Amino acid sequence: MSYSRPDETWGYEPPEAPGAAEGSAWGDAYAGTAGAADERGGPAEPPGPDAPPRRTERRRAAARSGGTGAPPGSTGSYRTSGADGTEDHTLPPPSPALLHRLPAIAATIVISAGLVLGAQMERPVYAAGIAVLQLATVGLVTWVRRIDGAWVPLAVASLLAIAASTAAVVWTPVSLVPITVLLALGFGAAVAAQLVRRTHVGVTENLGFTMLLCLAVCGYACYIALSRLGSAPPAMYSAVVAAGTAILAARAVDLVMPDPRINRQVTRGAFGIVIGTMCGTASAAYAGLVIEGPDPTHAAVGGLLIALTAVLADLACGYMSASRRIDGAGTAPNPVVSAAGPLLAFAITGPVVYLLSAYYMID
Repeated sequence: MSYSRPDETWGYEPPEAPGAAEGSAWGDAYAGTAGAADERGGPAEPPGPDAPPRRTERRRAAARSGGTGAPPGSTGSYRTSGADGTEDHTLPPPSPALLHRLPAIAATIVISAGLVLGAQMERPVYAAGIAVLQLATVGLVTWVRRIDGAWVPLAVASLLAIAASTAAVVWTPVSLVPITVLLALGFGAAVAAQLVRRTHVGVTENLGFTMLLCLAVCGYACYIALSRLGSAPPAMYSAVVAAGTAILAARAVDLVMPDPRINRQVTRGAFGIVIGTMCGTASAAYAGLVIEGPDPTHAAVGGLLIALTAVLADLACGYMSASRRIDGAGTAPNPVVSAAGPLLAFAITGPVVYLLSAYYMID
């Protein structure tokens, strides 16, 4: 059974350029045959079955054969240039090249293995590794979003990442209270930072994005706190496996079936999102059977919630990139957008993993 990509050029045809035979009584369809008949000196005849294709059909054939105006290294039949030949950022972009989509798979494997294996090391070492993930998330996601006054989310989220990781290591007894208090302080710092900006352009956007990054870095700190709970780490392992499997499956399906897209402007396939969520749920249920601690039924239900959260957070980076491109503000390179997705996904999944592992998945 083979899969062929559909023709995605429909609905984005450039306007017809007026030709010399625009005033012909028969219209453009017979203009070519009428001109040929005049050269032969005979009467014009309607086009037969062997007549050359019309301009719209020739244009679609050229688009399918590679004349899409897409940047080098991209795939797909989406057109990125308008009628005048210049690039039109409002048109759906082509699918990124294969090498540009591999960083997401590599990042997912590294993060999943690091969260599971690092939990068995000393807590300061584990916290140092988590801090690297936090700072990478802050930097790459900010690069993808490209907002005005980017120094505010960079500074506030970076300071909060260090403080939250430290509190998760040293606070006794283990609790989310210190992380929650620091998160509230980060929100306050984000509001105060808007007062010292040189311009107040995009205040709401800047504030909302800063709060998103604050939540992301605190989500990674939840893994540190969860690793200190006596009976929770086995449940955390199954939860991380569910999130990692969901993202890996979604990204792998996108490599072979990128269409139909979840949105024409976002280069992610709809099949990948659905199949990824199903695979994440199945992997969590199987981990509940293999790993001693989590109940298999509870692990399956929790894995469904975790997998759905992970794939949607990963998809959010695609929407961030598409929104900037549509606005004409440019966006980050495709490998950066690809790697930022899993980083943000595991960050947003952190609080969900903590709550389910500590209060639900343990039998």
